[in-house]
Amino acid sequence: LSEMRKGCFYLICLFCLVSCTANKNAPDWIQSQEHNPAYFSSLVHVKTSIPKYKDMAREMAANDIAMQISTYIETETQVSQTEIMGISHSEYISHIRSSSSTQLKNLSPLKSYETGGTYYVLYRLNKAEYYADRARQRDLAISRAQDLIAQYDSAAEQPGIAIPYLLSALDLISEYLDMNLSSPKGNIAGEIFLRLNQLTHIIDYRWNTGTVSAIAKANKSITLEAKVIHHDSGEALSNIPLGASSESIVFSNPRFGDPEGRYIFPVDRIDSLDPIQRVDLYFDKDHYSSLLQNQAALKIWQAVNFNTKSLEINVSKPLVFLDYAYLSAFQGGYRESVAGALANLNIGIAAKLDEAEYLLKIRIEAKPGKYINNMKHYTSLADIRLSLIDPVSGATVNYLEHTDLKSGAATREEAERNAERDSATLIGDSLLYRLLYMHLLK
Repeated sequence: LSEMRKGCFYLICLFCLVSCTANKNAPDWIQSQEHNPAYFSSLVHVKTSIPKYKDMAREMAANDIAMQISTYIETETQVSQTEIMGISHSEYISHIRSSSSTQLKNLSPLKSYETGGTYYVLYRLNKAEYYADRARQRDLAISRAQDLIAQYDSAAEQPGIAIPYLLSALDLISEYLDMNLSSPKGNIAGEIFLRLNQLTHIIDYRWNTGTVSAIAKANKSITLEAKVIHHDSGEALSNIPLGASSESIVFSNPRFGDPEGRYIFPVDRIDSLDPIQRVDLYFDKDHYSSLLQNQAALKIWQAVNFNTKSLEINVSKPLVFLDYAYLSAFQGGYRESVAGALANLNIGIAAKLDEAEYLLKIRIEAKPGKYINNMKHYTSLADIRLSLIDPVSGATVNYLEHTDLKSGAATREEAERNAERDSATLIGDSLLYRLLYMHLLK
């Protein structure tokens, strides 16, 4: 045991000696980590066993320096407004961090060292050079944005054509909202924000009517129409992307108008039975969002508040024409029972076929059963067939049948009458619901 303790002691000493030697051989820049206020610096280390460990180290350093840059901007420079067109100060600082991290991916290491399975690397970025370069990029962005604003103004009578110029200018300057964006021609950010707000006034769109009527669950399309004009000139606008939205109706957006500024929104079918359904008309900002690469610019564009215009659809329930027949030697008498079952399902009955959206054809056919002599009892069988038909095309929308429904009584006539009664009961209890559910009730 004593020998084992001595062996452990020697191993510990050897480990300490190796560690001290390794630390002694490590470069001073790893040990001292001296801070130079003229630079953004980042010293990182990663295990060399990690795949692409040098790429990982560079990414870690870039993220670290990006954090320092955004913190420096937040401390030394304040965004001119707490919130600019929907983007808050904190969101913008976060964007600066993300943007800087992306730009610094190609940051070159100043010094590196590998030892004991660990990779040490020092990255450093000159603050003065970084901000001088950023100022040059800002000045170039301002110059290009001013040219784009001039192009926007020259096409302002057709906002749909002009908007891409304005958004391209916004995309350019959004990277530099923390900096002074003034020039002899004025503050470029203010000019862009002014025009963005003016758009909500210039583009005048509305429904042609406030209400329309429609029938639910019917294959009868309706057309919703809108109009778009330039608010100041009164000229029709056809190149404006508009969309329509509803909780119950799906639209294909965006839509563009004809030369007279007329916009068409077809509705092929209304499935909801809600008596009043609203459709909102809106300017489709998403149509232009793909033009914006800068997330801060996208946030500002999405915050521009265009109005919505509402239209109400007064929806009535579909009517069916009930064609009921009992095929028997004895007259049928349960049509009103089936009509009552339809009323319980909130389905209206039309007096004439041409007033109905659907034809409901019900046929109950009585078949002779057996006479049970010792019981003096007659039986009768009934075949039930239900068809839901589109009266315009004549096509069968749904079909259901139930065969050999058995009834009985002391006489043949009573047995067949009971067969109709029991068939009408089954129709009202379940068959009607099953036939109509998918097309009229769901």
